[in-house]
Amino acid sequence: MDYAPVIAAVTSRPLAAIAARVRPEQVGQVVFGALERVHAVLRSGAWGPYWGDVVLCEGEDDDGVMDLRIGVGLARPFPGLGAVGPWNTPGGEAVQVTHLGAWSDRGLAHEAARHGAVRLGRRLTGVHWEVSGAFDLAARTRPTDVFYEAAADD
Repeated sequence: MDYAPVIAAVTSRPLAAIAARVRPEQVGQVVFGALERVHAVLRSGAWGPYWGDVVLCEGEDDDGVMDLRIGVGLARPFPGLGAVGPWNTPGGEAVQVTHLGAWSDRGLAHEAARHGAVRLGRRLTGVHWEVSGAFDLAARTRPTDVFYEAAADD
């Protein structure tokens, strides 16, 4: 897939999310399980409309263990319910790439965003997130926008 990283002005948006500390080999299992839990909580009330499933990485240690917020983007702030708490995506400037292939191949989009940041003269903060749209059953794909929080190189 050919990616075209761009600089995007992003607005902080509310999430209903579960916090998780995740090893790289556990990401798929943890993310899908957490999303099931968040969606179950949201079905118990009138929290919509939803704007996508979100995986927000707030940091990563030297072993690749990530601090994630896994949840659902909402049109209004979420008060929290049990393990599902209120959170927000970052606001400001980000390097953005759209991935249209299989979820398992989205790492290529992350790589393109990181390389694109250098080419676009941006320094990455370490915070990044994915926003996944609706699953296309026929194509067996789910469009995913990948964002890396960025600042201009000094």
